[in-house]
Amino acid sequence: MTLPLDRDHRPPYVQVAEYLRRQIQTGVLKPGDQIPPSRELQEKFGIASATVQNAFRMLKNEGLIYGVQGRGSFVRRPEGEPEQAQDEPAEEGVLESTPPKPTPSETRYFTLAMDVEELKHELAGLKQDMAKMVTLMQKMADHIDEQES
Repeated sequence: MTLPLDRDHRPPYVQVAEYLRRQIQTGVLKPGDQIPPSRELQEKFGIASATVQNAFRMLKNEGLIYGVQGRGSFVRRPEGEPEQAQDEPAEEGVLESTPPKPTPSETRYFTLAMDVEELKHELAGLKQDMAKMVTLMQKMADHIDEQES
């Protein structure tokens, strides 16, 4: 799988962050789950390590994930849920600081931005389907014309 760079004007790290955000919001990745390793995402999307790290940084700043040194990144538990893996110390015995929670307007913006991007991709697919249908209909009309002649 590669990123839709030809159809998406956003930087690749934003696209990767959106992909992971969607995985979290749909429950594919649940609170406490480990985020796929950087190397796995690099291979999956054909991107550089720095791109993945920027995506992780973006999600950490949004409060969706947190990192444990030497272990990886994990989905943060929403407020109000028991905090188990989130408070687990890193190998060196140091907790990573908690980033500030996004404001409601920031959360709404990111949600709407993801919805818009999803709709863009769906629309692009519909346009391709329509173009195929027009071509098929033209071929059918040509075939009918040949039959009548």
